[in-house]
Amino acid sequence: MSDNSDNVSVRVAVRVRPLVQSEIERGCKDILDVIEDNEQIIIHSLGSKAFTFNYVLSSKSEQDQLYDRCVQPLIGNLFKGYNLTIMAYGQTGSGKTHSMGTAYSGAGQMGVIPRAISEIFDTVKDNFSIDFDITVSFMELYQEVLYDLLSGKPRDQCVVELREDPVKGILIPGLSELPVKSAEEVLAILQKGSAGRATGCTAMNSQSSRSHAIFTVNMSMTNKENRKEYKVSKLHLVDLAGSERPKKTGAVGSTFKEGVLINKGLFVLGNVISCLGDEKTQNGFIPYRDSNLTRLLKDSLGGNSITLMIACVSPADYNIDETLSTLRYADRARKIRNKPIVNQDAKVAEINELKQTIRQLRLQILGQGGPMVCPAEIELLKKEILECKLKIRELTVQLSAVLLENTGLHEKITILQNANDLLSQKIGELKDQYDVTFSNISMALEKNDAVSVKENLEKLQLIQSQFVDIDNERKKTEVEIRDHENFFNKPLISSVSNNVGESSKEIEDKHETHTTRQMNLNQQLSDIQKQLVLKESLAKQLSTNNQYIVDYQALTDHEAKIANLEKEKEELLRQLKTIGVSGKKSEQYRKRVQELESQLTEFKKKVQELARLIKLKANDELRITKLNQDILQMKQTKVKLVRTMRDESEKFRQWKMQKERECQRLKQQDRKKDNELVKMKVMHDKQQVVFKARVEQAEAVNKRLKNLLALRQQALDAKNTGKADKVEPWLKREYELYMNLVEAEATLNVLLEDRAVLMQQLNELKNAPDSENSEECKSIEEDLELRSAQIHDLQQKLSDSDEEHRSKPFWEKFQTMGEAKFGMKFVCLKAADVHRERVQMQTKLSEWEDMYNEAQEKNKHQEKCLKEKDEKCAQNLVDLQREYEEKIAILLRRIRGSCDENDEASTYSIQQKKIDQMEEEITLLKEEKMALEVSNKELNERIKFFQKLSAEHRNTMHTPVAVKQEKILHEKTQNIKISAPKDGVNDVTFVKVDDLDNSLSDIDDDLENDPDWRKTPLAKRLLEEKKKFTFVRSALDFDEDERTNRAPKRSSDGGCYCKTNCTTGRCGCKKFGGKCGTGCKCSETMCANRDAASSSSLDASGEEFKKPSIEELPKKRDKKGGTRCIQGDSRWMTH
Repeated sequence: MSDNSDNVSVRVAVRVRPLVQSEIERGCKDILDVIEDNEQIIIHSLGSKAFTFNYVLSSKSEQDQLYDRCVQPLIGNLFKGYNLTIMAYGQTGSGKTHSMGTAYSGAGQMGVIPRAISEIFDTVKDNFSIDFDITVSFMELYQEVLYDLLSGKPRDQCVVELREDPVKGILIPGLSELPVKSAEEVLAILQKGSAGRATGCTAMNSQSSRSHAIFTVNMSMTNKENRKEYKVSKLHLVDLAGSERPKKTGAVGSTFKEGVLINKGLFVLGNVISCLGDEKTQNGFIPYRDSNLTRLLKDSLGGNSITLMIACVSPADYNIDETLSTLRYADRARKIRNKPIVNQDAKVAEINELKQTIRQLRLQILGQGGPMVCPAEIELLKKEILECKLKIRELTVQLSAVLLENTGLHEKITILQNANDLLSQKIGELKDQYDVTFSNISMALEKNDAVSVKENLEKLQLIQSQFVDIDNERKKTEVEIRDHENFFNKPLISSVSNNVGESSKEIEDKHETHTTRQMNLNQQLSDIQKQLVLKESLAKQLSTNNQYIVDYQALTDHEAKIANLEKEKEELLRQLKTIGVSGKKSEQYRKRVQELESQLTEFKKKVQELARLIKLKANDELRITKLNQDILQMKQTKVKLVRTMRDESEKFRQWKMQKERECQRLKQQDRKKDNELVKMKVMHDKQQVVFKARVEQAEAVNKRLKNLLALRQQALDAKNTGKADKVEPWLKREYELYMNLVEAEATLNVLLEDRAVLMQQLNELKNAPDSENSEECKSIEEDLELRSAQIHDLQQKLSDSDEEHRSKPFWEKFQTMGEAKFGMKFVCLKAADVHRERVQMQTKLSEWEDMYNEAQEKNKHQEKCLKEKDEKCAQNLVDLQREYEEKIAILLRRIRGSCDENDEASTYSIQQKKIDQMEEEITLLKEEKMALEVSNKELNERIKFFQKLSAEHRNTMHTPVAVKQEKILHEKTQNIKISAPKDGVNDVTFVKVDDLDNSLSDIDDDLENDPDWRKTPLAKRLLEEKKKFTFVRSALDFDEDERTNRAPKRSSDGGCYCKTNCTTGRCGCKKFGGKCGTGCKCSETMCANRDAASSSSLDASGEEFKKPSIEELPKKRDKKGGTRCIQGDSRWMTH
């Protein structure tokens, strides 16, 4: 083979996929900015870290853009005899298979492979002078085993082996190579092979490739005229499996094993890329043989191939580590230099090269082609070219000046024309006013009307004053003309430099572009001016013709004559009827009637002709109106063009002045640098002389000190053994740093999960149709922003730490063997401490599990008891209500009938006491139920707490800070109390006892003004009935003392149970606005809410069904935990 090409760098294209639905639901942010003009990609969450590649495609790019920009320019190299490799690299779920089109089934967007195949066969059809022999093969590397996907055999019989040949390179004996004739046949084979690929479902990708796939197209090309011209080429289309983290993918079992082997192969590939991309190691040993994947890609990376790597990345901050790693590998791959050569017979290539040389020499000798070497003529031509360039520059500058002057003249003409039109219009209006006024004065003088004369003279004075305005307009026009001349008299373009090299290429190109633009605009302006002159002359001619086309006076005369003749004709006809038909006079009348008819016909024809001319005049007026509109529009266009030319000239002038100033500044800097270089060169020469003398002296000293250095080295080794103690503080700091990094990564994962949960809650709240939750949504959005900021900060710090570790590994600080030994001892001791802590944590975990099992059994028992109590309470409540309703009905019937007052009073008293007793029993049952619910919730909370603690122990058992975290959690559990959630809410809220007590004690109830206060239907009905009872009781005329001394009624909760003075919202009586009575359990001596002179009325008894007005503490719970601040208070709730 012959080498016909220089070294070529690996081309790298980076494609960013859009955020997927799972990432949007997790609340992930887009951290990548793509600058396609500069082919740059920036990670703005890492301090705007930027990478530059050959091609960068944003998340909005389509499949055709990827192919047209990156792949299509390379396909032509196949037909020249070069090997071509296109490979997709990136993490799992980043869009590699989609971009490559490996799984293309004829539906959806075509990837790289189907498009490349179609273009190859389109090119083959157009080349009639070459015979093509095309075969395809398809293989996958699954768990470091190579499978032939086109063999058609069972999978266990499809295994092929890799072989290496010193000349031919990598060989795969037994690999199926199917001949193909069309693109459709290749796509069918691709679809068949893709169906046999190993795929799996993970948390990040439902169709994750579990193997590396390589689709190869082999082409053999033979010239029909010369069969010795034979070339071969290969197109490797590689779809690599994505790197993955088991924690994110949720891989277990065989899927986990697949992921480990995939990561292993990609790790070796990364090592190969790193070695080839480093100038220091690219000529050394390259570990191709560490993996079958790198053995297959040996030619593609650093070998005989033109290679394009398509790096697919995710823009989500959740995948920032994988994205950064992919971009780093892609950046290193861009530094790899391949050595592609044309694949043909070496002898044939040498013969063709010699033939080409002979052909060129013959053409030079005969003078029929080929360049004739004549240095004098070349120099002369160069000189002429330089002079032509100078003349072109001078003419360009002159042309720019002429165009600018022409623009100024056009603008000046426009200003004068507008001023002239305005003045002509005003003068015409004044002339008409003057003629009318003068005519009025003449008529007034004839009639001797002094008043009219005086009025008209005042009008003449007014007309005279308007001439002052006309003069002012003229002066304004003159000022505008002067300003215009001052503007266009400024030097717009500097003088031309005599030396072409002094003017930068950018200024020349810009000047040329500006001049061309000005010429085009000037041409447009000239065309518009010509059309404007033509249309103005046409409009003027039409207006002139239109003034004389119709004689309205003749039309009026003709119409009058026709009317007279008609009248005369009717009179003659009437007289003719009177005198009869015979007679001489009647004959004269008839002749006169005929003459009148002929005259009428003639006049009517003239009137019709005038009517036709009037129509023509109307059409001409429409044409004139349209022409005037076109003229106005053309004038506006002309003004716009002139202004555009002036603005562009001004911009170009400003730009050129700025560039010239920059050029002058750069020239000054260059002169300074030249002077500095001269000085440095002189200094360098002097230093070289001094250094040469020093080197000679050092060589002499080196010989004398050679033996002393050996003795010194032994002494240093003896001293270094005592320096180990100095390494200990540094090792501790490094250890603490690593532990902090581990904690930071764990915190980052927790924040990412929290953000996903918050995003899910926000979506649920936004999708809820019947709830008003704007405040809650706003709070969650603020939490999301806080989490995102914390995630960004942690990612930035972890990235900085990773960069520092990569640039300066900590083990490089070991200088001696003694320090290294001490470091090993330190690490072993720390490992023993970690293992000891792990054993202790396992012991505590087993204890917590026992407590968890015990609490679970107790919870089951409490749930069973609670269920029984609920059923009993519900049954009792129904019975009591039914009995209560029956007694109310009896009482109402007695009220309507005629019965004894004493009987009614005693009955009422008995019924009232019974009602009070039932209400007390109901309250006691409710309290018992609430106590059971609280106990049940407490047990549930303990179970959840133990489950969470167990999971945390399992996840953090290997970290050295696990014991410390366990102690903190244990201390926190000592200061929390479990409160029951709202109805229908299963979430748990931990509230500090002290904070909750203080918050409740500060609440004042206002039942009347509480917008959330509602009465139940039962309470409303009881209140109405009790009002009736109050009326009856007053009618029965009970004694005042009997009503006063009757035992006060207990509240709906059976009275309060306060241990304090009943002055806060904790007291049930105080809370509902009532007074403590005999039914209360509080101390009579300490209670400040008692009133011996009053008791609860029947109306107050209805208050027992009121809803408490204490606002519920807002509960914003996370599934993963967190803290929320109670609205209106600074206390914190942990949940």
